[in-house]
Amino acid sequence: MALSQRLGWIGVDVGTHTVKLAQVVRDGASVRLHRAAVIQRPATWSGDDSLAQEQPITSHPEIKAALQCGGFAGRNAICALPMNICQLRSFNIPPGSDQERRTIIADELSEDWAGLHNAMEFDFWEMEANRGDKNSDSFNVSVLAASRLWIGQVWRDCQWAGMDCWAIDGVPLAMARAVGMVGGLAGGRRALAVDWGFSNTTLCIVGDSRPLYSRRIQDCAFGRVLEAIMQTFDVTLDEAQHLAESEGLAVVQDKASAPPDTALAITEAATSSLDELVRQISRTLQFTEMQRRHLQPAAIWLMGGGASMKNAEPYLTQALSLPVHILSLAPAEGTIACAAGSRSAVFGGAAALSALAWRAA
Repeated sequence: MALSQRLGWIGVDVGTHTVKLAQVVRDGASVRLHRAAVIQRPATWSGDDSLAQEQPITSHPEIKAALQCGGFAGRNAICALPMNICQLRSFNIPPGSDQERRTIIADELSEDWAGLHNAMEFDFWEMEANRGDKNSDSFNVSVLAASRLWIGQVWRDCQWAGMDCWAIDGVPLAMARAVGMVGGLAGGRRALAVDWGFSNTTLCIVGDSRPLYSRRIQDCAFGRVLEAIMQTFDVTLDEAQHLAESEGLAVVQDKASAPPDTALAITEAATSSLDELVRQISRTLQFTEMQRRHLQPAAIWLMGGGASMKNAEPYLTQALSLPVHILSLAPAEGTIACAAGSRSAVFGGAAALSALAWRAA
């Protein structure tokens, strides 16, 4: 009983390039990383939105391998799908019961879904509305949808691996929970969470451990940075990942020292993706400043594969003139090699999925 109260469920973060599993444990008022494992796919899935309506691909081999090497406890699981498999929409829905509002949303989506071959499932959550905002056209509900076939596939993948998948959570919800877990929302503050993944980059204004405004952005996924490094140095994907983590971006710390040549070359190669990431984050900050001042974030929290890149924190802080923090979860004991240092940010989503166990209790 004590173990079940302290340990979270197994969070399964299904990505296009890797599958991440994490399990967290409560340590007093804090949350720590109990177990973590990441398995790379033999072939990366497409990062295009067309993947959402294609025949689902199994993640069973990756999930099974992660379980075998991770030492996880229990069999209860919570999963999340990549954002390019999901549809993220915002609506202005009038007050009513949950069922009434769900019916209205289904009617709104029915025309868009009329030509789809696969049946869709959706859920929604309330966005915080400024009580003093007189604009009746403001969005107040976020909707996340995915093909029923993909949902069924990841559920079966867990079953085949010996786990029971209790829910498919949404990436924005997990991001908000992750920032809350590391204390990034103290005192009712707002933060901008950035999940810089291999194929998908998602931005969320978060507060009170829930997403208040979410958007998925294009053309700046971390996979593009790795591809640029591969081309510049004529190296493999794994070697590009190592260079990103060990050499990273060129940041001038003081006038007496210049950045290493390798870091300068990496930064130059990645400039296009980095500039687009900064531009999109800046657009979101400008939007909140001009139209949603009650959502203005005090800081940025970076998670996902891109957060493991050396000097990503100071580079983005200088570019955005706003404090940028790497989301980090300390291990409960010892060292978890795959989640050491900034690598723990890779498991932010999976860890937040694991923490759902205590909300369900």
